[in-house]
Amino acid sequence: MKVRQTTFTVLGMISVALGAAGILLPFLPTTPFLLLSAYLFAKSSPRRHDWLINHKRLGPYIHAWRNKTGLTVAQKLRIGISFTVVIGVSIYFSPMVSIKYMLACGWAFWMIMLLRQKTLRIAPTPASQM
Repeated sequence: MKVRQTTFTVLGMISVALGAAGILLPFLPTTPFLLLSAYLFAKSSPRRHDWLINHKRLGPYIHAWRNKTGLTVAQKLRIGISFTVVIGVSIYFSPMVSIKYMLACGWAFWMIMLLRQKTLRIAPTPASQM
């Protein structure tokens, strides 16, 4: 059991690092990595799970997904385009056809999840109505 917890914790930390990098790098998706981290930490370390979902910068990505508050159109476009480019490059450079199919299936799954996510409508500000 200890090996499983340690494995989940290590994978969760790697996933957090990739998710945090995705905030700065436009072609690396943030939300899928943070959701994976939340899952892994929930299975391995309640303390790390609480830290992640209450984190000032990383927590809102998870809360928006869990609470179904939605993503703005701009966020959806950024996520969809960057994820498509990254997966497309990975498929292009992948030497094995089976890996290409797995990447394509993963891309399709996450794109469906993204499209199913509620779109947050932002009310116009008084200054923009002038």
